[in-house]
Amino acid sequence: MTVHLIKLCVGIENVEHLAEVQRTRLEAAKARGEKPQLRHLTRNTPRRKDEVLDGGSLYWVIKGVIQARQRILGFEPTQRETGAPACAIIYDANLVRTEPRGFRAFQG
Repeated sequence: MTVHLIKLCVGIENVEHLAEVQRTRLEAAKARGEKPQLRHLTRNTPRRKDEVLDGGSLYWVIKGVIQARQRILGFEPTQRETGAPACAIIYDANLVRTEPRGFRAFQG
């Protein structure tokens, strides 16, 4: 059974703004000589990661509404700038608009 993740887009105004921020991040990674890939840091690796990797997507909540999704490609253990452990969610650059659906505020 496929499992999806839902994440908040803090500071993002709309889907076009999200696409622009992601494009800028990919270009910056290329300029630094790094592999250009989109990553979202989270505190813990999902417990059901195998089910997430079985076709799961990262759904983005923008201004209280789920508006877009991106396919999840993998997970990598990493560290935050503070040295704290984290999990990087690696996701596809293809941003797919979804049918807008209101989503109440949540912790996470």
